[in-house]
Parts: sequence; structure tokens; C-alpha cells
Amino acid sequence: MKGVLFTLEAVISILMVLFILVFLFQNPPTSPEYQRANYKYKAYHGLDVLEKRGDLRDDAVNNNVTNIETNLNNFIPDFLTYEVVIYNQTINITEIPSTITSQNDTVLSVSYLIAGDIDEYKPRDVRIYLWGFE
Repeated sequence: MKGVLFTLEAVISILMVLFILVFLFQNPPTSPEYQRANYKYKAYHGLDVLEKRGDLRDDAVNNNVTNIETNLNNFIPDFLTYEVVIYNQTINITEIPSTITSQNDTVLSVSYLIAGDIDEYKPRDVRIYLWGFE
């Protein structure tokens, strides 16, 4: 009789532990840091795709920010506001928009380094500033 009771207690305890584990991990909580990392990944992935197509290098060397922003519309969600700024070795080439510096919200930054064009070494740092996700 003791063996049956011990087996029954073991089965009940295993079922309780499984029920608690399923209940806790049924809907994992999403943290804001995870969402922010996901937004940064989407922006970086967009820059990477543009680089592989060859569009990013030409636009960065020619300081064409509007074309880069237009091409990134497919990769960055619509509710996010973003601006692209191009830097050379020492300073920013394109102007940092005043909306970035005057915002009180959290601003994310994604940076992508380009060595330059085929004939000459002109390093460019393409940065995307994202905000409006809170």
C-alpha cells in the first residue's frame, strides 16, 4: 500500500510541476529592450540589404540621404520616425536634424561603416536615428 501512495504522490507532484511550468511559460513577457533591439536589427538589416544591392555605397559617397531614407521605408516599421546622417572620418557631412537633438524620447542609433568607392578611400559612417517607439 505504501508503494502505491508513493507512486501517486510522485505522479501528482510531477503533474503540478508541469502545470506550473506550462502556466508560467505560456505567454512569455516581452520586454521593451527586446523590442528596441528588434528595431535596431531591422534598421541594420535594411542597411545591409542596400549595401549588398550596391545602392548604399553610391548614395553614401554622394551624400544622398533622401534616397537612403526612401529605400529604408520597406525595412523600418511605419510608426517609427527615423533620420539618416552620414559622417566622414572627422565630422558629420549631412546635417543632424534638429528633431533628434530636441526630442526628450529615447533615441536609438544604428551605425554602418562603408570604406568608400572603388577608386578612392572615402570612409563613410551611415547612421540611422530611430525614435517614437514608446
